[in-house]
Amino acid sequence: MSADEIRFSARILRKQQDLPRYIVVGPEHVSGRTAAFTADVMLNDAGPFERSIRPWGKGSDVFFFNLTAPQCAKARLDTNDVCVVTIVPRG
Repeated sequence: MSADEIRFSARILRKQQDLPRYIVVGPEHVSGRTAAFTADVMLNDAGPFERSIRPWGKGSDVFFFNLTAPQCAKARLDTNDVCVVTIVPRG
C-alpha cells in the first residue's frame, strides 16, 4: 500500500434503476481536498478503473464516484453489495 493509497469498505449505492451506481467516500478519506480529482479505483481485486472523485456538494463534506455497469460486472458486484475500495489519486 502506497502512502497516497486510500482503502476502506463501502456499499455500492443506486438512487434508482435508470441512474448509475456510486460509492460515497467519507471525509476522513479525502481530508484536505475540496475539489474533484482523478484516481485509479480498485473494487476488491478488480480494476483499476479510472474515476473522477467528486465532492457531493450542497454543503456536504463527502465525496463520491460513479460506477459503470461494465465496471460492476468486471468486479462481480451489484447494487447494495459491500466491497473493499482502494483509491490511488493520480498526479
